[in-house]
Amino acid sequence: MNLKRTIRYQWVKFKRLQGDPRKLAWGMALGVFIGVTPTVPFHTVGALVLAPLLRISPVTAYLGIWVMNPITMGPIYLAAYKVGQFLLFRGEPLTLPATFDLPSLLQLLWRGGLALQVGGLIMAIPPAIVSYFLTLWAVQRYRQHKARKAAGVFPFPENHSAPSGPEA
Repeated sequence: MNLKRTIRYQWVKFKRLQGDPRKLAWGMALGVFIGVTPTVPFHTVGALVLAPLLRISPVTAYLGIWVMNPITMGPIYLAAYKVGQFLLFRGEPLTLPATFDLPSLLQLLWRGGLALQVGGLIMAIPPAIVSYFLTLWAVQRYRQHKARKAAGVFPFPENHSAPSGPEA
């Protein structure tokens, strides 16, 4: 499927959503938060389980994950690891164990994974907050525009070009 077409399709789905704008915005914030965290296999499941429990929109939670996944993979996970490593281990880098036995490797994986998770949770907070306010603004603005258009009042200049051709 074409990326431009997919984005347009998701935008149309977003515009057609019904419900309280705050619940839609909270759903987007949850999706973005989960999408930034390094829990890739559980993103969709987590959002679709948490959204109904929190009484927010599961559709916008899913859209938030869809928006954040392509963005977060490389650079943000590296930054999340660095933040977690700094907070938990004072920036001391991971080093390979002297012997490659199972306990040493498990400790290495535990330490690296813990740093990645903690850093991911911390780094997920700012984009979630921003997405809440952007989504709330977008939903309210779109609905105001739609209401004005239905009432015949156009707040935005319409593109009325001069007629061309034989009827001009």
